[in-house]
Amino acid sequence: MAFVALIGPFALAGCTDEPTASPTSDVTIVATSTTRPDDGTLLVGVVLPTSSGADELGSSMSTAVRLALKEINAAGGVNGRDVRLLTREEGDNAATAALAVQDLLQLGVDAIVGPASSTDTLGTLGAAVEAGVLTCSPTASALALDAFPDNGLFLRTIPSDSLQASALAAVLEASGSNTAAVVYLDDAYGRPFAAATEAALAAEGTEVSASVGFTLSDDSLSAAVAEVAATDPEVVVVIADAVSGPTVINAMDDGITTQPTYVVNDAIRRPATTAPGFSVGLARRVVGVSPLAYSGSTEFLDALRTIDPTASGLYAHNAYDCLNIIALAAQAAGSSRPLDISLQLTSVTASGTSCDSFPACNESLAEARNINYDGPSGNLSIGPDGDMITALFERFTFQRGRDITTGTVAVGSG
Repeated sequence: MAFVALIGPFALAGCTDEPTASPTSDVTIVATSTTRPDDGTLLVGVVLPTSSGADELGSSMSTAVRLALKEINAAGGVNGRDVRLLTREEGDNAATAALAVQDLLQLGVDAIVGPASSTDTLGTLGAAVEAGVLTCSPTASALALDAFPDNGLFLRTIPSDSLQASALAAVLEASGSNTAAVVYLDDAYGRPFAAATEAALAAEGTEVSASVGFTLSDDSLSAAVAEVAATDPEVVVVIADAVSGPTVINAMDDGITTQPTYVVNDAIRRPATTAPGFSVGLARRVVGVSPLAYSGSTEFLDALRTIDPTASGLYAHNAYDCLNIIALAAQAAGSSRPLDISLQLTSVTASGTSCDSFPACNESLAEARNINYDGPSGNLSIGPDGDMITALFERFTFQRGRDITTGTVAVGSG
């Protein structure tokens, strides 16, 4: 996302403190290696942002990790031993995240929950893979991670933007229009996302009347508006971030004589404070999709607030899922070795008895039953490549200056 897509700078704010880091003095420092020993104790590092503009997000997810840890250890831990956490600050830039990950690797963690940002994940995943450490990101949705050479040591509990592209195409198909223009931010985020969206549109039988990249320069915006206006579109799909998205939508609406519908990606759901707002009439014509930001489970939210009464629950279920999946896969493998754990990721989330927490799933494992961990969202399947194979997206629009959810869009196979 960019933020909410987490491919760029964080833009959500809150005030909850970072959880206290576990002591590190008794942790044996080991050399990084793709072949890691099994010492019997699952040691998990946590790299999430709890400062700058992302403290609401990071604190919400950190609280969820603490809740999962409490439940796992209360249920007997993994392979008879308590799971241990080491937390480090992701910060708001790639350099801070890289230092945090490198520190955890030197301390011999078996797995890492985080980073949250796609940029930070892309910048640190290579080091983790080289060290033979499993990584689970709760919110890094970038397409660039789809084909990352991770040796099976990466998973994420947020759908890839490739699935979001399918959700955008589904929204457009439901509108009844069979043509659309695609406008995208011309950078490493926008280009592949737009290409995936165009492929998804073609699969739905939608013709792309124009595919136009833009930057925020006046000349580029003017050229993009002119090219799109020439096609007289009924629908314009916009792939951009929280600043450029509202900017280009307003520019197009001023330059197009018809009043098209704008189908937008998740980052535009929370426009930046520096971005132009939508007029009442324009806001009614902006519709988009975004990954589920909240689980919808009041039981889960109540449990979170026993850890932190101020917890918002923002993407908390994604972080909760990361630690639970790692722990369940380690339990199923009977090992704390990252490679052994990775081989069980699909088996504990794909088929078997449905369960939504470590204690419930662990009971089924103890009875030699297959399990299907679905988590608080109730919809989670991890494929062999570590990516979600199905996803439920929120459909949103804008009313009275605020984004509102108007339904859901299910995509994927399985």
